[in-house]
Amino acid sequence: MLDRLRVHVKGWLGMVILIMISIPFALFGLQNYTNGGSEKAVAEVGDYKIYQADVNQAYQNRVAQLKEQYGDQYSADLFNQEAIRQESLNRLIQEQLVLQTVNKDGYVASNKAVLDVISNIDAFHKDGRFDKTTYEQLLQARGLTTTDFVETVRASIEREQFINSIIGTTLVDESEIDEFHRLTNQTRDIKYLLLRISSVVNEVVVTDEELNEHYSQNKLLYRSPEEASIEYISLNLSDLMSEVSPSKDELLAFYERERQSFTVSGHRRASHILIEATADLADAEREEKRAKADMVLSRLNKGENFASLAKELSEDIGSAESGGDLGIITDGMMGAEFEKTLDSLEEGEVSNVVQTQYGFHIIKLVSKEADKVQPYEAVEETVTELFKLNVASERFYQLAERFAELAFENPDSLNPIADELGLTVEQQTGITRTSDEGIAASTKVRQAVFNEDVLAGNNSDAIEIGSEHLVVLRINDYVPEATMPLTAVKDRVELSVKKDKANELLTQKAADLLSQLTSGVTINTLSTSDDVLLEDIGPVTRHDKSVPVKLLNDAFSMSHPTQGKPSFKLSTLDNGDVAIIELSKVTDGDPTEMTETSRQTFKQFLSRLTGEVMLAATIENLSVEADVVLANQAQ
Repeated sequence: MLDRLRVHVKGWLGMVILIMISIPFALFGLQNYTNGGSEKAVAEVGDYKIYQADVNQAYQNRVAQLKEQYGDQYSADLFNQEAIRQESLNRLIQEQLVLQTVNKDGYVASNKAVLDVISNIDAFHKDGRFDKTTYEQLLQARGLTTTDFVETVRASIEREQFINSIIGTTLVDESEIDEFHRLTNQTRDIKYLLLRISSVVNEVVVTDEELNEHYSQNKLLYRSPEEASIEYISLNLSDLMSEVSPSKDELLAFYERERQSFTVSGHRRASHILIEATADLADAEREEKRAKADMVLSRLNKGENFASLAKELSEDIGSAESGGDLGIITDGMMGAEFEKTLDSLEEGEVSNVVQTQYGFHIIKLVSKEADKVQPYEAVEETVTELFKLNVASERFYQLAERFAELAFENPDSLNPIADELGLTVEQQTGITRTSDEGIAASTKVRQAVFNEDVLAGNNSDAIEIGSEHLVVLRINDYVPEATMPLTAVKDRVELSVKKDKANELLTQKAADLLSQLTSGVTINTLSTSDDVLLEDIGPVTRHDKSVPVKLLNDAFSMSHPTQGKPSFKLSTLDNGDVAIIELSKVTDGDPTEMTETSRQTFKQFLSRLTGEVMLAATIENLSVEADVVLANQAQ
């Protein structure tokens, strides 16, 4: 639970923003996807209702994230679908609980904090810096306005403030740090007797009866995978680009038409002094705030320094300490009234008092840089690539629709596609559900190969296996999954039976040796046998690489030696070997050896860990206070 929570907490803000720009109708929007109509809610968080449509959308978004994360390795079989649905519902509930708490407790994200987040999102960068055109185009492509996105980022920052108010304020006692150091730096002195499975496996005799019995009971272990050979045809943008050979005149004409694409955007840098006045203020209080803003403007007009007054009087905690600096401002990043005023200013000029939803501002245009068109010679390579991309893209989208139509209209052959579109039919053999070569490296291709309709002899649908890369395939030959005959797998079956019998022998022998050890015989005495190896390791740490992981974990799970007598434990290793561990001494780490840097690192880790536990408990308490009701509970 803590691992999941840790990812959830640390990535909350980043995840919200990532989802917002990658998936339409974001999971963490401020409204339900549907008002529910007459549909019954699946969960209620206070007065807020969550409907099945919300859960379905959250589920689809989560699956999209998993597909992005795992790429071609993704398969629906890897995940419990019901568990993902439940996780999606839990996330919606938790998000609403936090959102309601944020609104109730008055968390506020400053304009500068919002701008800093947006301007540092790599997806909005071009040539290493924030690009307004990229920003607007990406949001527009996802059906989002800049205003909505800014407010979503603001809400995300406020949620992060709530989380950090718990995580970041958790205190850890010095004694807890000392105890943590003692445990993490603990050493254990061990020896172990090792009984190798290889020492007995070749001596084990297996009868035909045992072979037949094991084979009959474990036939699923001896099945050959289904396998297919295919022919396919591919439509790929990169191939089409390689066929484009523009002339110099064509490139120059393209450069002139698309000058905006080769223009480095100018920017405006602004500062402000904010006297906060939210919409819920009484008229008298609002007038007091306005009077304060007018007083600040009067002092500025008398020659006082803008940055000094911002540090002294601005109520925007995000920018006051930096003299009111808001950084680079691009269109859509601030409210309409703010930006209208900023547009009217000359470099170095200070505005009159301006009212927005956040209060009263006095705005200064610190610097202004005009857009700059890059000369053709500096961007010739980029111009060439963009020209090829434009021409090839237009051709790709012209062909793509016909590509899919021909595959559907001619379900029993790829030749009509090849003949009409001038493409080549290619072959690939030996494809299984786990193949990772050729086009079968794509999960989508492997899923299509073993699709029931394709196995019946039809063409696949057009499969998008990459950006602007379509494939249609059909089966040439198919061999279904089958149990291999005993004669074909006899060696494997025999080895498996031998290992099972050898493990029984080793376990019994190890138990006899352990009995002798507990009765007082020393471990050194028992190591005289040729088939028993003694390893005197000495002190090991929890992360020692010289000892098998399974054995190390068992050693640190053993009870401490008592009354000068060692502890013993059997440990079966992953390769089938059996060990008897002797633990003779446990030495805790010495807190006095910690450097100040290490102590601070431990403190941060424990504070974070404790804070995450407190956050989980807080959200659980919120669910009780907010009266969270699930439909199955209500019934």
